[in-house]
Amino acid sequence: MGDAAESSTGVSRGAIEEAVARGKGVVFAEPALVGRPTYVGRNLIAQNSSKTHETVDDRGYVTVEWWIMSMTQCLNVVKREGEGLTQLILADGARVPLVDAVKVAEDLLMGKFGTEWPLIKILDIGGAAVEPTFAPGQPETPPIPAHVHAGDVICGECTGKGKLEAYFFPPVDVPPYHMDLAGSVHSRFGVAEGVTQGQVIKCLKCGFAVDDSLYALLGKYTINPRSNWTIPTHVIHSPGPWPTFEIQLPQDDSNMLAWQMGQPVADDAERATLKAEQQLRGIKDEEELFRQTIKWERNADPEFESKWYRDCTAKPLESGPWGRRIQLFHHQFYGEGFEVNPGQTYERAPTDQPYAGIVWSGKGTVNGASLDVATLVEREFLVVPGHAAAFVNTGDTPLLVYTAWPIVSWES
Repeated sequence: MGDAAESSTGVSRGAIEEAVARGKGVVFAEPALVGRPTYVGRNLIAQNSSKTHETVDDRGYVTVEWWIMSMTQCLNVVKREGEGLTQLILADGARVPLVDAVKVAEDLLMGKFGTEWPLIKILDIGGAAVEPTFAPGQPETPPIPAHVHAGDVICGECTGKGKLEAYFFPPVDVPPYHMDLAGSVHSRFGVAEGVTQGQVIKCLKCGFAVDDSLYALLGKYTINPRSNWTIPTHVIHSPGPWPTFEIQLPQDDSNMLAWQMGQPVADDAERATLKAEQQLRGIKDEEELFRQTIKWERNADPEFESKWYRDCTAKPLESGPWGRRIQLFHHQFYGEGFEVNPGQTYERAPTDQPYAGIVWSGKGTVNGASLDVATLVEREFLVVPGHAAAFVNTGDTPLLVYTAWPIVSWES
């Protein structure tokens, strides 16, 4: 990539150079919003807290994900061409897919890291509380259904290494969210102590869209704001209903191992279709599904939490009267958070790497361009290699900017 003067969609290298120059190394984007059939949200990125005629698209999907500076095509069961692909905003206001801009100006936008660019998302997870079948009288807001990433299924076999991913949980007691979720939200990763392989296989065979039995077998962890979890491939996970900044390898594979919590499907034919499309996805049966998609030693690791959990505030990268810089992702991924106090400025020094950023809360400027969580086209940006980024907080509350960087390691 990067040799052509003009891409297949007509964008020229000159137009990209002009956008970069105008932004002093910062290029903004229009958010790429993605629909999913498997969960609903908290109305943070769209009206999505329930499935109604007004909130679903023509596929019956609800908009619950914001893909950030994405060059990855979304691969829903009902695929929509271009879904998930970010549109850069050029100097004249025109939009161009980032993937096409990189074809003509990879060196300018990505430096040497174009092949290391991750898939970055905000997950808006929520909905009305339900009663799990394993805990009557104990309602909880449903998580994303339990699933695993083991690679695309081709001719009945999982291919590739699977999808490694990590989460950063931003604070939600800040504007414009004003939510008090502390101590009340949980995610489920791996399996609980004492759970056997046979129990999991039984749930795969008998529980999908019938009951919530698999969830009761999983490890349960309280979500803390400004914390990070890394989830290795082939580990069962069910992210809880906390707005989540996610970074992944750039692919879109999954096998749903359980259906939506508290929402069994009564119709046998509908349940069979869901099982084929969402769970097995071409794999022969549930025992083969277990063999190919779940690495037991990773799921049952007694040191799972100590290996994969980090408190992002424990050791700030920098701090001062201006605020602090924290590390959001660890292990195979990297990201930084810039939390700038009102009236203060923080300048991130130039680096040879590009990074994608979002405004999570507050308003201000970056290299003189407006940042505002309340304005769609001022929330998402790319800082290109070789450029500093000066963040100025012009508001009355902290300016919270969170960023994701190229993949550190593809080791899964």
